[in-house]
Amino acid sequence: MENRLAEIEIQIAHQEEAIHQLNQVIYKQQKQIDLLELGAKHLMGRIHTLSDGNDDSSEQELPPHY
Repeated sequence: MENRLAEIEIQIAHQEEAIHQLNQVIYKQQKQIDLLELGAKHLMGRIHTLSDGNDDSSEQELPPHY
């Protein structure tokens, strides 16, 4: 009976370690997702600005006839 109880305790310890490692992976993945979402929002804003013709560099250029 004690041997069986010890085996169960060992299994639980291994499962707890596996859960801890999986939580760390999920945490790192969420940080990456957050950074990617922020970058995507920035790029979408930039695309929107460029598609509206409000690019600062195009406003500063003189037309060829000047």
